[in-house]
Amino acid sequence: MNVPKLTSPSVLKQILDSNNIHLSKRYGQNFLCDEHIVDRIVSSTDSGNNQLEIGPGVGTLTLALARQAHRLVAVEIDDRLIPILETHFESFPNIDLIHQDILDVNFEDLSNSLGTPFDVVGNLPYQITSPLLGKIVESRHLINQGVVMVQKELAEKVLAPVGSGKGSSLGVFLQAFTEAEHLFNVPKTVFFPRPKVDSTVLRFRFLDQPRFTADEETFFKVVRSAFNLRRKTIRQAMIQSPFLSLKSDRADAVLTDANIDPKRRGETLSLEEFDQIAQQI
Repeated sequence: MNVPKLTSPSVLKQILDSNNIHLSKRYGQNFLCDEHIVDRIVSSTDSGNNQLEIGPGVGTLTLALARQAHRLVAVEIDDRLIPILETHFESFPNIDLIHQDILDVNFEDLSNSLGTPFDVVGNLPYQITSPLLGKIVESRHLINQGVVMVQKELAEKVLAPVGSGKGSSLGVFLQAFTEAEHLFNVPKTVFFPRPKVDSTVLRFRFLDQPRFTADEETFFKVVRSAFNLRRKTIRQAMIQSPFLSLKSDRADAVLTDANIDPKRRGETLSLEEFDQIAQQI
């Protein structure tokens, strides 16, 4: 089958109209319509790897990935798009299509059929970006790398140096486990329909060992406490946040032993300082 030019906004509109599909804000459906950007994303992945694509839409990026991937699993939540994708994928036996919410996909089960390690690629829906990146980090033993598109503002927070006061707990986790890098920005003008903000493509590769030595669960609790109550001092956050709920004397002792000023705010702490606090706890 000859697949229509999916990077053309007019072609996309025709496909959607002929299937009586009105795109959903709930699913964050903004389809990429720029062949150059598609090629840049594909070239940022490793040729020949097994790949997982999140949210293929009508298959624009999927078909480009499939030309170089060994095997490709595409996970799409919108049942209205499944018949379109099945038609577009007819000539690509290396593509497996799964109709499911990506947050409900068991990555362990996926790895049994796809093989490991696999790459994760996709334009991540804004509403689920944080939990989805968290899920990817938790499944890091199965994953080689991620090449993902996110809102530009979120990318800036994720990549902000830990301790700069501009970051987020998600950024700390990502930088603790990966080598993360900004690849390129994507203007809102190359999407159909056009979103309100620009996007950024990130690439992250998982480290052999995380950049902290404390117990992982405790490290996560310390970081979440600091950013959960980011207007509070680190001392107050450790006492008041439900992630730790330390007694005041215990919090004082931990910060003293970690050599951390209790009046500092959590977002000013370096990754090493988060690690020191977690080790003391």
